[in-house]
Amino acid sequence: MQTFVLFFKQGLSHILDLDGIDHLLFILAITVFFSLSQWRKLALLITAFTIGHSITLVLSVYDIFTLPRDIIEQLIPITIIVTCINNFIKVYKPTQINYQLLYTTVLIFGCIHGLAFSNFLKMAFFEDDNLLASLVGFNIGIELGQLIIVGVFLAAIQMAFRGFKKLKHEHVIISCSAIILIFAVKILWDLL
Repeated sequence: MQTFVLFFKQGLSHILDLDGIDHLLFILAITVFFSLSQWRKLALLITAFTIGHSITLVLSVYDIFTLPRDIIEQLIPITIIVTCINNFIKVYKPTQINYQLLYTTVLIFGCIHGLAFSNFLKMAFFEDDNLLASLVGFNIGIELGQLIIVGVFLAAIQMAFRGFKKLKHEHVIISCSAIILIFAVKILWDLL
């Protein structure tokens, strides 16, 4: 139990730390498209992301599947850029959201992010007999951190709507996605 709690705290602090800004940006890029009334769909989407990164986290920690660190670090901002571009497309060419495709895409992007988490965890101390507790604790900490980020962000958007009566959801999507996109491009540029 002690190992679980230790890695739960590490997962929570890792996602809430600005050193993990790339993961934070991805979560925000997903969240910006949803309203507070759609919180259930958004929570499922965040859970799909967690399941994706949990899969590759386990595969990588057990050395079943890994990629070179530099490739992973370049793929992560690309997932953010693709998500922001998709947000722009959905605003300018609204269509019915295919949630099955959206969940699958976020699951796949979660797999990419999980490989980066595994690099973090490989540097951390793992006891072989407590590896499962470490992985489960870390993933639950990440999930809780992501849900905190989503809750705070949705609350901030709701306050913006109350403060600016003429503000439309499309304005929030475009402006937030543009800011996130700039950060993601900067991260990718610095890696090249």
